[in-house]
Amino acid sequence: MTGAVLELNDHTINLYQDGDLVSSSPGFVLSLGGQTQFGQSAAEQSRLHPVNTHNEFWHRLSMTPLTRPLAHYRHNADIAHAHLMHIAESSDFEGDVVIAVPGSFSREQLAILGGVIGQSPFRAAAMMDAGVFYALSHMNAEQQVVFADLQLHQFSLTLLRQEHGQVRRESVAVVQGAGWSNVANALVQVINDAFIQQSRFNPQHSAFWEQHLYNELPDYLQQIRAGQSDFLVSITTDKATHQARVSVAELIDSLQPVFRRITQQLQALLGDRDAPMLMSERAAIIPGLEATLQLHQPPLSGEQMAQACVRANGALSKTGHDVPFVSAWRVDTATASDAPAVTPAREPATHVLLDHVAYPLDTADSDTVIKPACADVLIQARAAAAGQTLHAGDTLRLGDDMALPLIRVHHGRA
Repeated sequence: MTGAVLELNDHTINLYQDGDLVSSSPGFVLSLGGQTQFGQSAAEQSRLHPVNTHNEFWHRLSMTPLTRPLAHYRHNADIAHAHLMHIAESSDFEGDVVIAVPGSFSREQLAILGGVIGQSPFRAAAMMDAGVFYALSHMNAEQQVVFADLQLHQFSLTLLRQEHGQVRRESVAVVQGAGWSNVANALVQVINDAFIQQSRFNPQHSAFWEQHLYNELPDYLQQIRAGQSDFLVSITTDKATHQARVSVAELIDSLQPVFRRITQQLQALLGDRDAPMLMSERAAIIPGLEATLQLHQPPLSGEQMAQACVRANGALSKTGHDVPFVSAWRVDTATASDAPAVTPAREPATHVLLDHVAYPLDTADSDTVIKPACADVLIQARAAAAGQTLHAGDTLRLGDDMALPLIRVHHGRA
C-alpha cells in the first residue's frame, strides 16, 4: 500500500509521503534563454518575464495546440507532463501514488491526466476527489456541507452529502475571477497604492519591485493571519528606503468583488437549502473570507486530506490494472476529529477479503447470506445462523486462526 499522495491543485501541486508534505510546486513554467523552470522559481519571475511565463496548463489541461508557442511543448498536456517530471526529479520520487484531484476537473481532463501520469515516474494507484477527503472526518450524520477551496485561476465550491455512513460529492461549482491570481492582484494593488500615498514611490513602475511585492505577499498574509490590523512594508532601492503601512481593512475591502462572486455562486449552488462551510487552509489565508462565508470549523490541512486518501486506498478493492476514481467514501468515525460519533447505516457485504484479494459472496433476495454449510463461521465472535445477513465491516472467523474481513464494493468503490 502506498503512503504517497499527489494533490493536483494548480495553486500548488503538493506531494505528501506518509501524511507529511515533502514537495510543493506552483503551476508555473518559465522558458527563458533555452532553459525551462517550473514551480516556485518560475512563479517568482513571472512578473519579470510575463511573455515567457505560462500558468494555465493545469487549469486548461487539454491536447489542444498552444496558441502561443512555449519552448518545444505542443499543448498543455505536454507542459503538465514536464511539470510532473520536474516534481518527481526534485523530490527524488518514483512509484505508486494516490492522485487527489479537484472536483472541477472534467471527464476529458481526467482521461488526459491518466495518460499524462502513465508516462511519468508516478504510478497512479487511484484517483480521488480531493474535496471528499478534505471533508471526510468533519461530517455529521445525514448532513450536507460545502467545501471551499482556492485554485490559481478559480475558486471551487463542492457540495457534499453524508448519508448511509458515506460522504458523497453531489455537485461542484467554480467561481471564475476568484482564484489566487485575482486575489493577489487586488492585494498588491492596495499595497502599491499605499506606497504612492505615503511615500510617493510606485513599486509597479519597476517590474523588479512589483515582483518583490508578489513574492512577499504570502508573508504579509501570515502576519494578517496572526491578528495584525496593519503591517509595515519596506522597500530599499539603491537611492532610498521607502515604507508604507498597509491597512488590513483596506485589503479586505479590495476583495469584496471576489467575495460577491463566491457568495453568489454559493447561493446558486444551494438554492433554498442551507449548509455549513468547510474550507482548505490555502483558501483561509485570504483575509476576510472566513468571516464572509461564516466558517465555524478550523481550516482543513492538506496533511489531513492526504492521510484520509491513504487510508481509503488501503481499503479499496481493485481488479486488473484499472485506476479507480473515488468521489464517495464511507465515514471513519473512529478517526473523525471534530464531528460527533456517527453510527453509519449497515450495508450488506458483497465480498470477503483473503490475502488482499476480494472474492464475491453468494446473495439471495438482495441480502448477502451464509450458506447452511458455513453455519459454524463466527461473525464478530458470535455464532452465525444459516441465512444471517453479512454486513460490510463484519469479520468472518474460521476456527481460531483465520479472520476474513467483509467489504461492500459498488461500481469499483469500496
